[in-house]
Amino acid sequence: MTSSKSVKAILTDIEGTISDISFVKDVLFPYSYERIDDFVEKHWEEIGNILKETEEIVGKKLSKEEFIKTMKAWIREDKKITPLKELQGMIWEEGFKKCELVSHIYEDALKKLKEWKDKGIPVYVYSSGSVKAQKLFFSHTTYGDISYLFSGHFDTRIGNKKEPESYRKIAEKLNLMPSEILFLSDSAEEIEASHKAGMKAIMVVRDGKVSSSHPVIKSFDEIKI
Repeated sequence: MTSSKSVKAILTDIEGTISDISFVKDVLFPYSYERIDDFVEKHWEEIGNILKETEEIVGKKLSKEEFIKTMKAWIREDKKITPLKELQGMIWEEGFKKCELVSHIYEDALKKLKEWKDKGIPVYVYSSGSVKAQKLFFSHTTYGDISYLFSGHFDTRIGNKKEPESYRKIAEKLNLMPSEILFLSDSAEEIEASHKAGMKAIMVVRDGKVSSSHPVIKSFDEIKI
């Protein structure tokens, strides 16, 4: 699908790209939603920074009950908000450590990740989920711990995934020109933002058809680097 010697690094999304989106929507999100009340009650003192960030976003002080209500609302609305993602990451950590959660990974994605690793092409992750959650996700998959396949992680602390500036910042962090990075995602808005930043971009569409001005693939097998 794409073949370019100028690609020096790969940046990839997770849900809908490396992992089935249903795992995130139907397993991870409900898991955190159902456990927020108990988790916040037990760890209230430990999540002070998350509470502070949430209060800054909503513009007022929050009681424990108001905080929980806000978190649940954001989950229902699928908000890509940093304090929510931090809290979810903490809840998922417990689930992964208890072996109640095991991440889904597409076989074709795993095959390519290993191939790129062998070729010395670094792969970085850029997801709305916190860096901590990303590392947990890849440490507990159906194929075991595959975290060694990734050279680094970025989350919304670097910026919104739909803003070109976020991708420019990532390129700067990697000491690469945006044009030397290939970005993979199932989101048309993210693909467009990365393209505007100067990155090469391929849209991953696992099911159905999408009309796009950018290259579209159904499987990582189609990527030739």
